[in-house]
Amino acid sequence: MKKRYGAREAIVVTSLAAGFFFGAPLAADASEKQNLDPLLDKNYQFDTKQELRYGHTGYPVRFLQFELHKLNFYYETIDGHYGASTQEAVKRFQELYDLKTDGIAGKTTLEKLNEVILQPKPAFYTIGDEGPEVKQLQTKLQRLRFYSGLIDGKFESVTEASVKAYQKKFNLEANGLATEETIDHIMKNKNVRGLTIKKATVATAQPRTNNPDTVEAATEPIETPPVDASVISIAMSYMGVPYVWGGTSPNGFDCSGFLQYVYAQKGVSLSRTVPGIWNQGANVAAPSVGDIVFFQTYKPGPSHAGIYIGNNKFIHADSTDGVSIDDMTINYWQSRYLGAKRL
Repeated sequence: MKKRYGAREAIVVTSLAAGFFFGAPLAADASEKQNLDPLLDKNYQFDTKQELRYGHTGYPVRFLQFELHKLNFYYETIDGHYGASTQEAVKRFQELYDLKTDGIAGKTTLEKLNEVILQPKPAFYTIGDEGPEVKQLQTKLQRLRFYSGLIDGKFESVTEASVKAYQKKFNLEANGLATEETIDHIMKNKNVRGLTIKKATVATAQPRTNNPDTVEAATEPIETPPVDASVISIAMSYMGVPYVWGGTSPNGFDCSGFLQYVYAQKGVSLSRTVPGIWNQGANVAAPSVGDIVFFQTYKPGPSHAGIYIGNNKFIHADSTDGVSIDDMTINYWQSRYLGAKRL
């Protein structure tokens, strides 16, 4: 984890003496986070010979819940009962740290927890910081529709702007710094559509009545959908899959088959043809991360498409290189670009 502390004070995440956990259940409220550990025991570590799983109870589970709370994975009652909420929090921790995502706190997961909970924690995250904590923040901001960049764990200008936009909306100090107060607020926010989407007049593609593959533009007022940048991580997971004409599976994709397969994993049903996909989307003036970009290649009208990933790049099923990333500014793509659509 890269840290740039400067004058920032480092906060050491520590754990509790055993006596604390035998008391009554505690609600994991962010406002009380610093009051949850009156007895500090810096030497306590999880016993990695044990395995904690759904249905278990007792002190080790309370400690697990507490530390997951400190790490912004668990915001339910600290009651020592390993239920669905604890299991889900463990899964999120495992996913962030590239562990087997089974919801079981076994040897590997507990070893990683032991490592993470004793690491110094900065007072805030800002431009230049990077690591799993930033990735966790980006993921949640994306779910809340405040972040449309890559989930790469790097705190750069896009992440800062997203944090600031969130802070402004919820009347927090809008300085773009991911302070503990801001992170707590973000992680506890269960409103997955945090941004207010305003109605706008956009051009939408409509098919001619006598030819469904011929595109005709018509303008009508519709509500522009929010960008869903989470499709990028799904699309990237198929990098290198070969191109196959008519292919619709990870054994081989053509361009529309690739889009159809990726978006299906987000619950979005796409047409099997590029013109059909063009007709489904709402026009946008300029593509944002997660939008579909269209090109006119071997025939008039939209005949090729991919997913915009930012910085003038898009991921697509290329007839030569398979699923790969290309630059839209090179002459071939720039001269064939038709526009972008949002689903």
